[in-house]
Formats: sequence, C-alpha cells, structure tokens
Amino acid sequence: MKILIRQFLGQHHSWSVCGWGWANAFISMGHEVHLFATDGTKHLPANLRPNLIGYTELNQQQVFGRLPDNSYDMSISYTCPKNVLPLLGNTSKNRFNVWVYEWKNAMPTGFAKNYQHCEYMCPPSNFGKQIYLDAGIPENRIKVIPHGIDAEKYRQTSTIELTTKKKFKLLANIAQLHLRKNIPGLLEAYGKAFSNKDDVCLILKVKDKPVISQFEVSLKDCLNTFYQQFPRHAEVKIFSDFIEDVSSLYRSIDCVYSLSNCEGFLFPLIEGISAGKLGLCPNWGGQLDFLNNSNALLISGKEERADPKSMYWESSTRAIWFKPSIDDAVSKLRYAYENYEALNAKVEKQREDVYAKYDWQVIANQFISLTK
Repeated sequence: MKILIRQFLGQHHSWSVCGWGWANAFISMGHEVHLFATDGTKHLPANLRPNLIGYTELNQQQVFGRLPDNSYDMSISYTCPKNVLPLLGNTSKNRFNVWVYEWKNAMPTGFAKNYQHCEYMCPPSNFGKQIYLDAGIPENRIKVIPHGIDAEKYRQTSTIELTTKKKFKLLANIAQLHLRKNIPGLLEAYGKAFSNKDDVCLILKVKDKPVISQFEVSLKDCLNTFYQQFPRHAEVKIFSDFIEDVSSLYRSIDCVYSLSNCEGFLFPLIEGISAGKLGLCPNWGGQLDFLNNSNALLISGKEERADPKSMYWESSTRAIWFKPSIDDAVSKLRYAYENYEALNAKVEKQREDVYAKYDWQVIANQFISLTK
C-alpha cells in the first residue's frame, strides 16, 4: 500500500510519537510510506528522514521539499478535526483522523461535522469515543485505535543516571505546562504525603517555558508556591533533557504519577506499565482502557465544571473534568512508597500482555483492517 502520514512529526509531542510509531510499523511491513511534517523536522528520527517528502514549519505556509501526491491507498493524520479536509484530501478513501479531546461536553464549535471528510474518526480510547458520540458523530464513523509503544525497546534493560540517591523514584512526565495537568494538585499531594525524612524523590520530566496562552501555567510559580507551603518537602528534581529512547527513563524509576484533571489517553502511563512500573493516577479518563487495580493505584475524586481557561481552541462554561481527591492521592502515594517492590512485581508479569495489545505493529494492523 501507498500510505501518507501528514501531521506533526518534527516536535517531541505525543502526536509526533504516534506518527513515528505508525510509520516504522508500516515500513517494516513493506508498505510505501510518505511523510509530510507540519511542524518542521527538528526531532524527526533519522531512520524516518528518507521517507520525508516535504514539510512546513509550525503555523507557516512555505513548503520545503514537495507536497504529497494526488492519491494514496491510505492517509492518516493526528490532527484536530478542523484540519481533516486539508490534511487528508490527497485520497478519496481510507482516510483516518486520529484525535481526542480531554474534556466532556466541550467539543469546539464546528469540529464534529468534519467526520464527513474521512472514513473514520479514530480516538485512542473509549473515553474519547464517548466525547465524539456526545457531539453527535455517528457511531459507525468512529473506531477506537489506541496509541502504542515499541515493544522491542521496552524489552531492553538499559537505564539512565538520575541525579538522586533516593530509593523510591516517582516520575511525573508532565510534558506540557497546561492547566489541565493539575501541577499544583500534583505537588500539593506530594507535599502532604512526604517530608525530607522520606527516602523519596519526585522527578518532574518537564521544561519550563514562558506562559503564552491562557491554558498554560508557570512551572516556576507552581514550585515556588509548593516550596513556601511545604518548607520541609521531600526531594524534587527537574529532568528536562531530551531522551532518544524514553523507555530507558521508565526503567530507571519506580512509579509513574499523574494528577491530571482530564486525559484522553495518558501516554506516560502506558509507557510506565510497559516498563513494568506501577501507575498512580486519577480513576477517570482514557487511561482506564489499560489501567486497573492490578497495574495501578487509581485515585478517587469527582466530576466538576472545568476551568474555562484550561481548554484549547474554544473555552466553554459547560465543560466537565475530574477533580482528584488530594486526601486519596496522599494515601495512595504513601501506599506506593511502602509497597512499590511488590506492586511492581505484579506489573512486571503483565508486560508481555501489554506488548501483545499495544505494540505499534498491532496498532498499524488495526488501521489496515479498516481499509476497503
């Protein structure tokens, strides 16, 4: 098959990671794969550069290289639905739009109608599917296709040196400094759960950036508030280096931690259990497709109106997200700290089952099964 993947491919972004995973899988199957990046090429993996036919820089129109051909057997784009027609318009069949919105009851105006310009909208979770259904998209035009991992990498044993000597290493792979990530809540629960007498370190995988949009927060401000509120806090380390093989980071820690208000899939948690590491996150959102009481400690809470400033493209006063219980998070953080070796032994036994369902080869075959 001749396949086009046209989307973010040049930034270290979850959308790009998916594009790389699909591309590698299709190439290994012998398909002809054309890549067109809409965000430059800075982090495009070297092994995929021969498949790059062209690109634009982020939010720019100038084309470097060339535009896609006039026809493909299959086209995939991880992009918001308003971009479906311009990015998937190079073929008349087998057009798949991958995307998920994190808030309930808040699909941006005009997004839902774009299902008409592709064969299937492909959210990565049943949580995402329900948001599409609630927006009026017909169920027969929706196919859940999860995000994936590279099983070959996660079977390896390499680790990385982390700048801590603490025994229990808790990773929060935040990636984006967005309101919905609930960084103040994540830090508050950690501050209440542990003190500087505990043998624990919270590793924040994030890079601080200037606040530009209303849905962004300042990491510096969040940390300053945390330090003032918890002067005897347990160790916190910032890890901002780019890692070529992120699986090595997950093998180097003991638990993956999130207190996000809303997630459509929660990539770091599938990566964590793929490395045999316990998940600790809210009991709400797309992560419940692959997390349960055997591989995670799920934090209780309640649905509430989302902060209108937290949303992308369009704010809504009707949107719903999840407010995790700080008290329950504290309790589960302590439990993870005291029992992580036994808990991780249970997760370790499930790794091959995760690979069988979420390896990129498996995900790529799910797309192929939809073709006509």
